[in-house]
Amino acid sequence: MLKNKKISLSQFEVFLVVANSLSFTLAANILGVSRASISQSIKALEKELEVPLFLRTTRSISLTSEGESLFEQCSRLRYELDNARALIKSFHKKPKGKLKISCNPFLAEKVLLPILMQYKEQFPDVELIIVVEERIPDFDKEQTDIAFGVNWKAPDDLIARKIGETRYVLCASPRYLKKYGVPKNLEDLKKHNFIPHISRHTSLVGLKDANSYINISSDISSNNVSFIKKCVLDGLGIAQFHEYAAIEEIKRGDLIEVLPAVFNEKESLFIYYQKNRFVQPKIKELVKIILERVQI
Repeated sequence: MLKNKKISLSQFEVFLVVANSLSFTLAANILGVSRASISQSIKALEKELEVPLFLRTTRSISLTSEGESLFEQCSRLRYELDNARALIKSFHKKPKGKLKISCNPFLAEKVLLPILMQYKEQFPDVELIIVVEERIPDFDKEQTDIAFGVNWKAPDDLIARKIGETRYVLCASPRYLKKYGVPKNLEDLKKHNFIPHISRHTSLVGLKDANSYINISSDISSNNVSFIKKCVLDGLGIAQFHEYAAIEEIKRGDLIEVLPAVFNEKESLFIYYQKNRFVQPKIKELVKIILERVQI
C-alpha cells in the first residue's frame, strides 16, 4: 500500500528526463544537478511507489514495465504542464509554442497550406507540426491541438466548428465502366471491384438510407485516398471519395460519378479542438483565420 506522502511534480520531471535519456549522468547534466541527486530522487520515487522503475546494470539502465506505464502517463502530464506554462506566459502576448494539426493530404495541400502561410507571417514564433493522416486522432494521447474531419461525432471535451460542406461521390473511370458496365443500384456493386478506404468501418458511408447498407468484398484496399484515386483512374475499380478530392477529375471526365441518388446531398466539414485549450492564443488565432478563409 502506498504511504500517505505526496509525490512532488519535480520527482516526476526528474523521472521523465532519466527515462528519456536512459542515463543518470546525462539527466544530471540536463538538469544541472549531481548524479547522486538524480539517483536519490529516483530511489525515493521507487520507494514511494513500491515498484522498480528502472532495470540497472553496470553499463546501462532500461525501463521496467511499470516504468513504461508511468513514462506514458507522465509524458501526457508534462505536455499539459508545458501548455499551462505557455498559456500563462502568453496572456496578452502573441502566440508562441508548438501547434500540432492533424489533416488529410488533400486538405493539407489545398486548404491548410495557404492558411499556414498567413499564420506564420503573422505569428512567426509558433512552431507548426502538421500530421498528414486520414483519420481523427486521439487528442489527449497524441497531443493534437486542431484536427480536420467530416461529420465526426466529437466527444464532450471537443468543440466542432463547421467550415464548409462536401458530399460523398462514387466514381469509376470511363474505361472501367465501358468494360464492366454501370451499376444501377447498390446490389450491382457486388459484381464490381470496389476499392475501399480501410479506415472506414463500413464499405460505403453517407447513404441516405442506412438500412440499404451492403457489405462489399474487394481484392484491393488502401489507407490513402490519392492511391485509391490513382487505382480508379487506371481502371482498376470503383471507389467512394469526398467530392472535393475528386471534383477536378469529374469535371474533366476522367472520373464518372455513379449512383449519386443513394448518398446524402451534403456532409458538413469541421475543425475540432479541445474546449480547455481554445483560450491559448496560438489555437484561437489559427481557428480565427480558418473560419475567415476556408470556403469548401
